[in-house]
Amino acid sequence: MHYTNSQMKLDQLIGYFNGKKINLIPPFQRGHVWKPEHRKRLLENMVAGRPIPAIFLYKEPAGSTFEYNILDGKQRLESLILFIGSNRKDMNVAGVKDYFFSEKERSQIHFQIEVDGKKTMFKNLSDEVVRDFREYAIPTIEIDLDDETSLDEIINLFVDINQQGEKVKRFDIVKAIGKKNKLLSSVFELVAQEQIRKQDKYFKPKNTAYSRVLDKLQIVEAASDPSQKVDRMWERLFELVLMNRTGKHRQPNQILKTFIKVEKGDDSHALAAAEKRKLQRVFAFLDVSYDETPLGESRLARDLPHFYTMVTTLLSSELLDAGGAAPDYPNVRRKLLAFSKLIKEGAKPPKSQTVAEALSEYMGAAAKQTTHPGRRTTREQKFLEILDTL
Repeated sequence: MHYTNSQMKLDQLIGYFNGKKINLIPPFQRGHVWKPEHRKRLLENMVAGRPIPAIFLYKEPAGSTFEYNILDGKQRLESLILFIGSNRKDMNVAGVKDYFFSEKERSQIHFQIEVDGKKTMFKNLSDEVVRDFREYAIPTIEIDLDDETSLDEIINLFVDINQQGEKVKRFDIVKAIGKKNKLLSSVFELVAQEQIRKQDKYFKPKNTAYSRVLDKLQIVEAASDPSQKVDRMWERLFELVLMNRTGKHRQPNQILKTFIKVEKGDDSHALAAAEKRKLQRVFAFLDVSYDETPLGESRLARDLPHFYTMVTTLLSSELLDAGGAAPDYPNVRRKLLAFSKLIKEGAKPPKSQTVAEALSEYMGAAAKQTTHPGRRTTREQKFLEILDTL
């Protein structure tokens, strides 16, 4: 994850509001929680030229519905909208009421602040004060996702930067994400369950084939906190579900944008019954195989690039259809065990030149840039080629 420190003048920010280019309600955000006194204090500081905390933004690619998603600073921006309103020609926010739906929120439009010992609304400020106010520079931090960014990292960031005022809990963030996206929610339910300890709520892994199989991954096993473990399981499973649904490999940072912005499409509707049956068949097979054979301790089960390829191949091919009786599928199990020996550390190269070349290509695609869609496709193709010979 990369961070760019910058500034945005208030006049420019108002232009974004009027152009509907800032999304104030992406999945991470909660409802309106600031009290009037918090809003007044913020605007009094800004009118006086005092500094305020930075706003965290996620910038969308060109051509997107929104130019920015707000990750932190929602209450500050809403306070600005309420204060400025639309009663001045030289500076106003068009369609103020479009941002607020309850009468309680709308009643705060054009609220008063104290300036030079007197209470006043924005429309009554002098032209000189407004001129200086519109030049006010708000510190901003733009966040960019790289190939190594994880859902776990994004949630941790959001928890850390939202510790001003009413604190945000990890539980609330995860609930908010799932509420916005039915697919995320239905995938989450496959691996997680809600727990209550005194006044605290949190998630922990369910005892299911999904969680047992995913827990073998080194990246999941390394998480000491149950909530963090759930996040890593959720993210891995969501990636597999999307591939199964669309037939396309994606880079994780493209998938993670689903967690930040709100868009309808393949990523949004809940798991269908047929999708669940297909997933359940694969994970039930792996669960039994891990328990009864050394497969669960192999690189296919432990290393993410190999695991991803194994599962997506099982989902997208007809291997299990011709693999013998469910849930063991002995023919497929035998092939996977044989493949796991080929990629074991220190394994001897295959005697067959054809298999050796295919394995070399597979291992090359599993060694670097492992999440690139092209490399994932190469691994899947070579994986199937090699399995056919075993």
